[in-house]
Amino acid sequence: MMEHVHFDLAASTWWIYALSVILGSAASWYTYTRVDPQQTPFTLATLRILRALGLASLLLLLFEPILRIVQSETVRPRVALLIDESRSLPRLAKMDTTALRATVATLQSTLGADIDVELYGFSDVLREVQDIDSLTFRGYRTDIASGLSAIANRSIDRRIGAIVLVTDGQHNGSDNPVMLADNLGLGVYSVGFGDTVMPKDLAVTRILVAGIGVVREPMPVTVDIESYRVPDGDYEMVIEDNGARVSSQRVAVRSNVPRQTVTMDWKPAQEGVRKLVVALRPVDGEATTANNRVQAFVDVRSYKRKVVLIAGAPSPDVAFIKTSLTRDPSVVVSTFVQKQGAEFYEGTPSLNDLADIEALVLVGFPTTQSSAAVVETIAKACSSGTALFFMPSVQLDYRKLGSLESILPFRVTGSRPQEFLVTPDVTDGSASDPIMRLSGDVRDASTWKSLPPMFRTETFVESAPGAQVLATIRVGNAALEEPLIMKRDDGRTRSIAVLGYGVYRWRLLGTAPQQARGGTQVDVLDAFLGNAVSWLRVRDSERRIVIAPTQKFYATGEPVGFVASVQDESFAAVNDAEVRVVLTTSTGPRSVVLALQGNGRYATTVGSLPPGDYSFVGTATRGSVQLATRRGRFTVGDLQVEDVALIRNAPLLNSMAQRTGGLAISIDKLDALREMLKRDPRLRDVVQTRDREYPVYHLPWLVVLAIGCFAAEWTLRKRRGLV
Repeated sequence: MMEHVHFDLAASTWWIYALSVILGSAASWYTYTRVDPQQTPFTLATLRILRALGLASLLLLLFEPILRIVQSETVRPRVALLIDESRSLPRLAKMDTTALRATVATLQSTLGADIDVELYGFSDVLREVQDIDSLTFRGYRTDIASGLSAIANRSIDRRIGAIVLVTDGQHNGSDNPVMLADNLGLGVYSVGFGDTVMPKDLAVTRILVAGIGVVREPMPVTVDIESYRVPDGDYEMVIEDNGARVSSQRVAVRSNVPRQTVTMDWKPAQEGVRKLVVALRPVDGEATTANNRVQAFVDVRSYKRKVVLIAGAPSPDVAFIKTSLTRDPSVVVSTFVQKQGAEFYEGTPSLNDLADIEALVLVGFPTTQSSAAVVETIAKACSSGTALFFMPSVQLDYRKLGSLESILPFRVTGSRPQEFLVTPDVTDGSASDPIMRLSGDVRDASTWKSLPPMFRTETFVESAPGAQVLATIRVGNAALEEPLIMKRDDGRTRSIAVLGYGVYRWRLLGTAPQQARGGTQVDVLDAFLGNAVSWLRVRDSERRIVIAPTQKFYATGEPVGFVASVQDESFAAVNDAEVRVVLTTSTGPRSVVLALQGNGRYATTVGSLPPGDYSFVGTATRGSVQLATRRGRFTVGDLQVEDVALIRNAPLLNSMAQRTGGLAISIDKLDALREMLKRDPRLRDVVQTRDREYPVYHLPWLVVLAIGCFAAEWTLRKRRGLV
């Protein structure tokens, strides 16, 4: 380590200070050239020195001296070795915990003495491991994103240059690890365990159902089914509502169709939060039956949510959007379609028509013939909190959007009615947004990019304050930074804008042909509009105050926790609230108080609960005023995410390695891992410099020195009769 010490002046330069000291010293010398009574040369010299030294000390204080210490050292970045401690790893690796620990020890020694390795274990959280024997392999989840995020927070202080994951890759956390790895700036390597060939298995992989239902209104329940090496046949699938079987149907499974989507109808009979389970009867010889069921909670109500659609003219987009919205049985859609001229087929929409609705959908409205009074009515409804979904058409008159500028997420800078074809360009980060999320995996971005092209006019926009661009456009293979899908939340009103039209093509030219060929594909139009309405319908109070469990489904033995976020009407954090949750358990109610974490956030851990279904009531109070009440349910014991993993998730590990310049290998190729780590430029020696500053003018000795010099001068003058 090399260290350099510098003494600098913050207020000016040294030569100005030196010139000031010289002038001060000259003035001090001149002051004592003529004194009465006469003094000895020694006394005069002493007086001159004391005054000059006092002036120099005061000047130094005014020039703000700073002591700078610069330290430079050569360091070698470390490798963070992250060991998957989830319960699935020993099973997929076909090893017991002792053999796994021995394998980790071999890996650590194989990396070599010239690579500095730090050992960590992760499942749902990351922890530093001092001893390999302390690895447990009993975690309830494999949250790779959480482990990467925790390492990112330590990478600077711990000088980490690369990450090596020892895992089966079966990520089941909430965030996207590929996107997170791409933003780390570190090399992500992986040593994968588990086979890559699926065994015999019949699985229900996903459930799609509206989060809100209506009593006695049929709800479509869509599930994705995957089969591997299962004999052809018809297998029974059942729906359970709060544990009671309500319907069933036979599902045809064929070896040449490994994936299919099945939709069943469910008619809720009671209000409340209902636990919906879809299950397939097990097949003899399955690798596991833990993945034969999926579940979800549905809030069943006795009333429907209202959405109003206003269109500038009849069009395929209007028909398809209305059809998609009404697929949700909890939504009732009222339409107002403009005729030729300013009239509407259903009558002119009034402020009463737009009252007490969850969202307002504009499709190609307003046109050049639209009434300004209707636009003002829409603006008044939105200003009072009604959410807005906007989509143009070729007839749209952008000049009439002036009264909606404070609500829309864009500002128009220029427009011509010249049409051209565009496709959405969605990044991995935007694909994970609640509005853009389709299936919730890494394929969402590519699904958006593979959609059939839609129409757009030569309209150029800029983002409004607080707006976020979720998708830009591609023209052919050329990516342009022009917004296509945007959202805005200003605290009062939420809005979404799709700056293109022809979304009916997404289904006619995209989803429908794939389904006709027997394949499965996410219906992007349904998923997008469902996500959009769900995001738009969130009320102000629901955004400001949230009380919820950390998960909806917990594994047996997994700690149960609650989190809350409390904000006032101006969206400022409330740190003096009392947040209490009352659990309904088999032994009676149990009350817990959430502890303040800062910035309006509260949290607590209840601990492990016996298997079963639980309901809770959460309240937030401030003083004697109750701010909000939140109700919900969660389940302990039905979650078996670590038991449904059957193979190594090689595509995920390969994707992270490709994005970060790393390498994904199996356990028998450790030599290739060591050699690539040695060549990784992020692990080369680097010179780190630390520059520390100490403001000397804060120290009292300069003031003491100046006062002491002037005091000594005054005392000597008085004793010599010069005062």
